Amino acid sequence: MSTDNNASHSSIVIDSTNNTDLSTTLEGTPNIEEKSQTSTKISILSLQKAMSILDQPAVSIVLLVLAGMALAFQAGCNATLNRYGGRAFSSVISFSTGITCCLIFFALDVTVGKTPLPDDHVKSAPWYAWVGGILGAYYVIINILTVPRLGAATVLSVFVCSQVIMACIIDNYGLCTLCRHKYICE
Repeated sequence: MSTDNNASHSSIVIDSTNNTDLSTTLEGTPNIEEKSQTSTKISILSLQKAMSILDQPAVSIVLLVLAGMALAFQAGCNATLNRYGGRAFSSVISFSTGITCCLIFFALDVTVGKTPLPDDHVKSAPWYAWVGGILGAYYVIINILTVPRLGAATVLSVFVCSQVIMACIIDNYGLCTLCRHKYICE
């Protein structure tokens, strides 16, 4: 605990292990700017604690299950928007809201998660590192085109089977610079 005293202001800062910051004026009431800074610090600390929960495997599994459910729901949402606004409109809306969410995640990851910004090293990434967005667009567009005709269950079943087969091929041959995980058929 440290105290900084001067003629017009005293500030008490409780060490960071308590995750508390209390700033007061001589009259004993926090001023507006200090309240805002304290509130911001507490919010950032809360977000950092929330992000550290991702280190627990059970939480990751729950998030993966929810993501899988979200993909099924996304297919239905995109098909519905297709009926009301057309194929191209629904894909643009899907990616516009998606990019907004990704930008928010990026801002939180850099500020709260303390992930460093990309540097010149990113320029040396192989060509296939850059096609993820194209493949994501392909996935959404194919969803929009096929779900109204085949239904969400059929489309997503084919997607899941295709994903598992491709994931096994990627692992078996170490594609995309991933570690090899050999599959042996007996």
